[in-house]
Amino acid sequence: MSHGAVEMKILLLIFVLTGPVAGQNSRAQPSVSDADEIHAGEVFAAKYEHARGIQPTPQSRRIDEYLQKVGDRVAINAQRHLGYRFHFDPDPNFKSAVALPGGQIFVGAGILAYMGTEDQLAAVLGHEIEHVALNHCRDRLIEAMSEQHVSASEVSKIKVEVFFESYGHDKELNADRDGVTLAMKAGYSRQGVIRLLQTFVLLGQQEPNGSIEAQARLEERLAQIKSIPDTKPVPAETPLALP
Repeated sequence: MSHGAVEMKILLLIFVLTGPVAGQNSRAQPSVSDADEIHAGEVFAAKYEHARGIQPTPQSRRIDEYLQKVGDRVAINAQRHLGYRFHFDPDPNFKSAVALPGGQIFVGAGILAYMGTEDQLAAVLGHEIEHVALNHCRDRLIEAMSEQHVSASEVSKIKVEVFFESYGHDKELNADRDGVTLAMKAGYSRQGVIRLLQTFVLLGQQEPNGSIEAQARLEERLAQIKSIPDTKPVPAETPLALP
């Protein structure tokens, strides 16, 4: 065997020993730019509205404008600036909010019904903004793209429902903490969201088949927000001004 042939055999052996394990998925994670994420968010926002049967009305447009005004005030200090868009979901049974990639955020009529101040709304919007700013939505988008083998131009093949699930214990707590901090930087009080969470704790306690685990998570979230130092002086809360 020639010297060159020996070297080639050694190189092939090194590749076998250090290369991908047989059967292991060596596909690289999809690349997603800010522009790709913003486009994906627009696609998913349209899918969300279609799936939920949301049709704009004069009143819903006014609520959208109010959400946008408060959201812009909160998002100005976010780590990522993607042109956040805030939308009203009129379903009274939707007692939460949801963030989609690229900064598309929907707020349910159900959670708005429990609010009395703009400070409470600011903290809820801050939580969803942080799911975007901390790349929780983007990472889930990349994960879905990788699993379904689609490119940035094919995101319409992904179901919007993949963004409805919790991001897990640590990420939800991070979104709480940073979201309330964003709201406080915008001049809002954290006292409002403390009362809002206390309301949900009480509602959960009244549920005959309420989840003990869910109650424990709420209590943990509440304790974390209570531990955030107040700004001095503590600002007075602003009454909610829904149209």
